[in-house]
Amino acid sequence: MKVVICDHVFPDLEEEKRALACVPDLELIDARCTCKEDVIAACADADAVLNQYNYLTEEVVDSFKNCKVIATYGIGLDKIDVDAASRRGIYLCNSPDYNKSEVADHIAAMVLALERHLVEFNDRVRRGDYPIPYEWMKPHRPCELTVGFVGFGRIARQAAKKLSDAFEMRVIAYDPFLSAEEITSAGGRKAELDEVMRESDFVSINVSLLPSTRDLIGRRELALMKPTAFLINCSRGGIVNEEDLIEALEKKRIAGAGLDTFTREPLPKDSPFCRLDNVIMTPHAAWYTVEAMGDVQRVAAEQVALVLTGQKPTRCVNYEEANKYKNRRTQWNRRR
Repeated sequence: MKVVICDHVFPDLEEEKRALACVPDLELIDARCTCKEDVIAACADADAVLNQYNYLTEEVVDSFKNCKVIATYGIGLDKIDVDAASRRGIYLCNSPDYNKSEVADHIAAMVLALERHLVEFNDRVRRGDYPIPYEWMKPHRPCELTVGFVGFGRIARQAAKKLSDAFEMRVIAYDPFLSAEEITSAGGRKAELDEVMRESDFVSINVSLLPSTRDLIGRRELALMKPTAFLINCSRGGIVNEEDLIEALEKKRIAGAGLDTFTREPLPKDSPFCRLDNVIMTPHAAWYTVEAMGDVQRVAAEQVALVLTGQKPTRCVNYEEANKYKNRRTQWNRRR
């Protein structure tokens, strides 16, 4: 069976080879695709596809003639047309648990680095500018501050616990899918979006990128923030309107931002973000540790192995829907 890895940033594919060893007559292709044409050519007759950064649009997915399963390296599905996969009866799998604490750690690190001005201090010392600029650099004790979460799922709850337990920060959260009791039991207080934006000293974005969340945070929401507050986005770039954020940062309407994700990645060298001294940026690396990399490779490949050996995948986001279309096709073929 032919398994195509569209693209990856891993040093080797040993995890995949071990996980797929049970697949009969395995042909594992490291395709290194960089555009949709590459993906279509490489995966036309593939039985399974593993993908990291390529966009698998409806056009691309419809070109997969033999594909039974697509597995993405990671949690987010914003690069893959889920409906198109379902309509073709293709299982779509992700790896929701591979980064057990990495992104939460990154959020907490962003909070501390921004509040303690670590990057500015480092730059000043390197320039020989040793005195502390007391007139404008005014960090506060974390126990006096509030961190607000837009979305309060697993990662946000972990970050909240780290910041509240270790640094005694107050936690508020906006999540329309959770009750006040559920948020309280996780150590926070339920709030509406506007309240989170107004009251928080740090606003952390922790929702998936969906049509309903694209540009969720824009000029109106940013205008509600304190001028001393920071925005942190370790989720997806498209959730925050970048033009509006750049304007808020340039005009000092908010104190700064910590960004791990951007609408366009890699971030262009001429991006206005690169000119701003009140932004900390990392290259979509919040997920990364040696352990997490091994886990995401293994889990994604295991889903492929399960499907290709006739078993049910354990991390499938469209199992029922894909089966519905598979059954329709089977019935149609029988009638014919």
